[in-house]
Amino acid sequence: MAGNICPKCGKAVMTYARFFREAEPYKISKCGNCGSDLRRSKSVYWLLLFMCLFLIASMLGVFWMFNTNGLSKIAAGIVGVIVFVAGILLTNYLGFAFVGWIPAEDK
Repeated sequence: MAGNICPKCGKAVMTYARFFREAEPYKISKCGNCGSDLRRSKSVYWLLLFMCLFLIASMLGVFWMFNTNGLSKIAAGIVGVIVFVAGILLTNYLGFAFVGWIPAEDK
């Protein structure tokens, strides 16, 4: 998980629970070990764009599949919500695991 390594001290920036609660692409966070100010790499926006497109395609696929088979719209809605929540959690974890941190003073 190279995305959670501090560029200053080389240790883990934060736990996943802290990342889930606090980390945002535009927000400055402190390293849990050395206390340096860090922000997310710009590649986080590429991850968000790709995962949004993937999530839209997945949800359209679910609704198309339910519609062509004549299944219930309520069941399609429930499965759509499950796919949506799973996509959000997957995006968050991929950001934690693979998108790195850079010092906040770097532009």
